[in-house]
Amino acid sequence: MPGKLTQPKVRQYRNWLGHDILFGAYSYVYDEKSRVLLDRLFTLLEQIAPAGEDGARTLWFRAERGPIEDYGEADELIAEGEFTDRAAFVQAWERDFPDEVAWYAFSAIERKEERFRAVLLGHRLVIVQDQNREMCDYPADISEFVQWLVDCAGECIEMLRAGTYNDYVREHLPPQHRVGTLRRQDYWDIWPEEKAAFFWDTSAEDVAAFLRLAAAQPKERSAFTPRLAAMTAGDFFRFCSLGYAANGYPARRLSPKKQYLRFADGRDEGLTGIDEKSPEAFYAWLTTRHGGGHPWEVCQGGDSTHISLYVVHDSGGYWLRLAGSAVNRTMETVRFYLALCRAGVPVYLDEADILAERLLGTEQIGVVPEGARPEAGEGYFPGQRIIAFMNLPEEDREQFVRRCDWQPIAEASLLCAD
Repeated sequence: MPGKLTQPKVRQYRNWLGHDILFGAYSYVYDEKSRVLLDRLFTLLEQIAPAGEDGARTLWFRAERGPIEDYGEADELIAEGEFTDRAAFVQAWERDFPDEVAWYAFSAIERKEERFRAVLLGHRLVIVQDQNREMCDYPADISEFVQWLVDCAGECIEMLRAGTYNDYVREHLPPQHRVGTLRRQDYWDIWPEEKAAFFWDTSAEDVAAFLRLAAAQPKERSAFTPRLAAMTAGDFFRFCSLGYAANGYPARRLSPKKQYLRFADGRDEGLTGIDEKSPEAFYAWLTTRHGGGHPWEVCQGGDSTHISLYVVHDSGGYWLRLAGSAVNRTMETVRFYLALCRAGVPVYLDEADILAERLLGTEQIGVVPEGARPEAGEGYFPGQRIIAFMNLPEEDREQFVRRCDWQPIAEASLLCAD
């Protein structure tokens, strides 16, 4: 399965071709030699049985590390200030490419009726041929890279014909490319300092109180019945203030509204501009707002790391829904929830049962392959309620490998025997 390209060259192509800006409205134009090779690649792949409903063909490709010269010209890079000396150059090469042979998940999909093709390598989109996208101005020569893909695919097909491919992958695929689950307590047993950091500023009393409340909360939101008869924008800002105070936000001298302005996302869709004391104004805003903002993102963060406090209105009145399941903000969410509950505010916590499992150490962490983004890990665990994901770390890797519950490695097959 190794091809002619070495790992540094493969990385160069993945970094170049995987540039995000090209996979929006634009697509590369490939030169004629590259297009001919792409036709050959997709013709070759027609022998492989699709791996799923999307019709993707999946295989495992490999590349050798190769000589250090493939990493770069040491003297030139030292002269340019990239490295202090040759020892630093060698150390960087060994750090970036620690394995004699690297494995890459390969996946390709073709929809002939839509004139669409796509190739992923190492879980990164690297080739797109899409007639519906605007083409870039200059043709790209990727023939060397596509020839490597053709060679790797051909070797995999020969092994499949010989009946050796799946056994070889099963025996040699490095663990960092596999999918599995790891109990959080096992994670903490290996790295106890992570557990200490997780609980460092939360009392045992608060943990126990949270576990009681989470256990008492209905599993389904539809079964949650407490309501407020009326609500104002000022009430909402006050509820946010309770959570900010519980988490020690530096806002003692600020009004609840100013706290919200400081700590929330800021795209409030006009919420901070309405009469704070008017239930009618709040109802009108809530029921006529056009969306597009982030008024409920009350604690700023990234796409998966912010905390949201939603206001829900139904025939029974008003209630709140709190959401914040990122591992690094779990205790912040817990304290926010406790503050609202202790104040008698009707609040439903999303994923309360899993957050309780997290605190107890029984939560299952999804381990996703190297190159796959943990924050997009749900697709690897269909039918399972897993909300925390990680790649297999390099440090203490063998300990993690022993404690993981690994999924079977998917097998490839030919569509038909010759």
